[in-house]
Amino acid sequence: MFWLYAFLFLVILPLISYIVWKLVWGPVSPSFPKVLAYHKVTGFEFGGTWMTKKRFISSLDYLLDSGFCFITEDLFLDTVSGKRIGSGREILMTFDDGYRMIIESALPALEERKIPALIFMVTAYAGRENRWELRLPGRRFGHMGWDEVRDLSARGFSFGSHSRTHCDLTRLEIGDLRSELYKSKEEIEKAINSPVRTVSYPFGRSNLSVRTEARAAGYEAAFTLYPSGKNNRLDPFDLRREGVWIIDTCGSLGNKLGQGKLFWAEDLKGRAINRVAGLTPFFKGKSSLDLRL
Repeated sequence: MFWLYAFLFLVILPLISYIVWKLVWGPVSPSFPKVLAYHKVTGFEFGGTWMTKKRFISSLDYLLDSGFCFITEDLFLDTVSGKRIGSGREILMTFDDGYRMIIESALPALEERKIPALIFMVTAYAGRENRWELRLPGRRFGHMGWDEVRDLSARGFSFGSHSRTHCDLTRLEIGDLRSELYKSKEEIEKAINSPVRTVSYPFGRSNLSVRTEARAAGYEAAFTLYPSGKNNRLDPFDLRREGVWIIDTCGSLGNKLGQGKLFWAEDLKGRAINRVAGLTPFFKGKSSLDLRL
């Protein structure tokens, strides 16, 4: 009986999972740039969206040693618009939430290696502590202030919107949705005196209404994490990113980027993690404080 269960678990279940994955999502376009999504680079915290500084630096060196090159937001958007063709070895580095800790824990390593990065700000929390995550112990992290944003912009880092208050945009009335998209864009543009071209949907959640309003707000592209459609589909307002979590190693990172035969397993893992993270707004609800900020 043990061997039967082992056979089902080790052979049949993965085979069924692979078949379902191939039918529903399938492989990504081999030539389109990959996009990595990081959040916190810090020590232990009760959550999965963090990575230690040591592991983060190791991942950068692994990717560079593997022949990948990192591109700017401008070059990425030129690829999206069809002005250029990607090489298949290009990566856009992104950070969601704009946490202050990454200024010391992540950005010096990027500057040392001349790696550009796109940072998505939750603008109503600029200079404030995080109050939109679940209230677990040790999860009060500060967000960058506007002076820090201006300094990093002058040093070559790009900035995009991650909404104003990190709400689930799909649950908002049209007026609140427009406020989240339009005002966050205006606030960042005022700070850096430069156009904000991209937005990252909080929790990776969007629908047709959200994508329509993002386009109307003047963004050129919008990022999620794992779109619901085929992986080789290119929708400028539903762009795929690879989430990077504390459980990821250099090996799993290589699989995320299509360097191994287990991309399908990494894709399913990422989708499962993102589904769990997407429960946050349902547990938190729509905070009245958030909407007043």
